Amino acid sequence: MTNEQVFTAVRQATEAVFSTMLNLHVSPKDACEQVDPPPLNGVMAVLGFTGEWVGTGMFYCQEKLACRLSSTMLATQIGEITNEVLDGMGELANVVLGNVKDHLHPVAGELAMSIPTVVYGRNFQTRTTGNRNWLIAAFAVEEDTFEIRLCLAPKK
Repeated sequence: MTNEQVFTAVRQATEAVFSTMLNLHVSPKDACEQVDPPPLNGVMAVLGFTGEWVGTGMFYCQEKLACRLSSTMLATQIGEITNEVLDGMGELANVVLGNVKDHLHPVAGELAMSIPTVVYGRNFQTRTTGNRNWLIAAFAVEEDTFEIRLCLAPKK
């Protein structure tokens, strides 16, 4: 599985989910590979992948966008991080990364996903044992940005 295949799957899945689930247009921005990305501030939903490939998937955004996306999902106005926002980000990660998994099936084989864990805070960092190369695809929703991150390796 190549990086370009992963980035293509992420773009297709993200655009489809945002269009159908949130009625929002997203614009792909930069995509890169990064070893041990720097600490983050905001909301991050993380889930694990297992199968022929193993690793981690992540949906990351700033708290303002997390509130906006959750407000759209719940058809209400939410102005601060609440349990509903954290649950919404977990659900959004689950749907987007589940679609990425489906798009990758032809090249990655069967993959299973864990349930998401959502983290909110400042100056936090993720670590994955083994493969530490993260594929990071950024997207814009009007003036806000978010990232889909994947760290996958063939099962040994």
